[in-house]
Amino acid sequence: MGLFDFFKKKKVKNSTATPMTNDAWINYLASRGYQCSAEKALQVAAVFRCIDIISKTMATLPFNLYKTTKNGEEKAKDHRLHRLLYAQPNKYTTRYEFMQMGIANLLLTRGMFVKIERDRNGFIKALWNIPTNNCSQIYINSATHERYVYVTTDEGQEETLYEDEFMFIPSFKFSDNVNSEDPMYIAANVLGLVNSADRMSKASFNGDHPGGYITYPGGLSEDAYERLKTSFNENYAGAQNAGKFMLLEEGGSAKQFEVDMEKMQVLETKKFLISEVCRIFGVPPHMCMDMEHATFSNIEQQSLEFVRDCINTYCVRLEQAFYKDCLTEREKDIYFFKFNLNSLLRGDTATRTQYYHTMRQDGIMNADEIRELEDMNKIEGGIGQVYCINGNMIPLSSVPENIPKGAMNKNAK
Repeated sequence: MGLFDFFKKKKVKNSTATPMTNDAWINYLASRGYQCSAEKALQVAAVFRCIDIISKTMATLPFNLYKTTKNGEEKAKDHRLHRLLYAQPNKYTTRYEFMQMGIANLLLTRGMFVKIERDRNGFIKALWNIPTNNCSQIYINSATHERYVYVTTDEGQEETLYEDEFMFIPSFKFSDNVNSEDPMYIAANVLGLVNSADRMSKASFNGDHPGGYITYPGGLSEDAYERLKTSFNENYAGAQNAGKFMLLEEGGSAKQFEVDMEKMQVLETKKFLISEVCRIFGVPPHMCMDMEHATFSNIEQQSLEFVRDCINTYCVRLEQAFYKDCLTEREKDIYFFKFNLNSLLRGDTATRTQYYHTMRQDGIMNADEIRELEDMNKIEGGIGQVYCINGNMIPLSSVPENIPKGAMNKNAK
C-alpha cells in the first residue's frame, strides 16, 4: 500500500471535529481562502519529502520496552509487547510499515489512530494502523466518561471502538481537550501559495502564457487563419516545441514577448516556499535538497538539531502514548517505552572514537556497552562488563600525599 492510499477519503459518521468547523478560526489561519487536504499536500514535492524523511527516520529507530530492575534498566524481552513494537505489530505488518504510516497520519491529519486487539484474557496480541480519515472525532460518554470513536472499515462497514480498543496520538491541540486541530488547515496558506507558484512556473515553461504575437499587414483570409491555428497547436505549442521556427503565409511576421523568469521571481518564490514548508515540519532545508545556504559546518549542526528538535519530540509523544494505553496500572510501575536515538546522534568516526575513549577512561561506560552501541557482540567471559578508570586520576583528598617533598618545602618558604 502506497503513502497516498493511506489517505483515501471515506464517508465517516460525524467525522469532523467541532474546532475544525469554526469558520472564523479557519478563515484566520487560511486568510487567502486556500483549502488543503492531506492528499493535496502530498502532491507538493517539499511536503512529501518532509513527511517521507520524518516518517522513515522514525520507522528505522529501535523502539523497545524496558523494565526497571535492582541493577538498573534493561530490555523487557520476555514481555509480550516487546515483539509487537520492536519487530511486528500484527501478522500482516512490519514495525517499519506500522510506524511510517502512523507518523504520516500524525503529520498530515488530526493525529495517529491505532486499533488495539486483545485476547480473551485482555492481553494485547496485535496493533493495527487506522487511517485518520476513516475515524470520526473522539466522543466521551457522559455517564461513564469513557472515550469512543466511530471507524469506517475498508469494506464500508462501521464499527465503534471504546477506551481500551484504540489509541489516539493527537497532532496539535489548541482549543479542545479531547480532539486536535488539523495541521493542514493551519498550513493551508503556505501550501496554497506553493501550488500557485507551481502552476505559475508550469505555465511559464509550458507556453500556456502568451509568448508573442503575429502580424499580417494585409489581413488574413479565413482559410489561412484556420490553417495557422491548426499548425500552431500541433507543431509549436508546449515546452517540447520550444525554439522551433514558424512557417507563416500571406506575409505574416512573428514577434516574441520577452519573458524574464528572474524578474517574475518564480524561481525565488519557489525557493522561499520550500523554506516555509521546512519550517512547518521542522526539517532543515538541506534535507529537502535545498543546498543554497548549506555549508560543511552547518549541515552537521542542523542534522543534530533535526534529531533534537523534530525527531525527539515525536519519540517522546509516542513513548508516553504507548505507556498510557498499552500498559496496565501495575505494569506502569515497572515498564516504560523508549526509542534509541544513538544511531542518529553518532558523529564521524574520529569524533565517535574520542567520545567512547573518554567515557571508558572516566569509568562511565564499559566495553560491552560501547560494543552494543556499535552493533557488536559482547566480549566472551564477561570481562567486557568491567568498568575501568584512568590510573593517573586520584581523589582530591589524596592530593597532599602525592605532592613531592621538595615542592612542599618550597611552598613553606
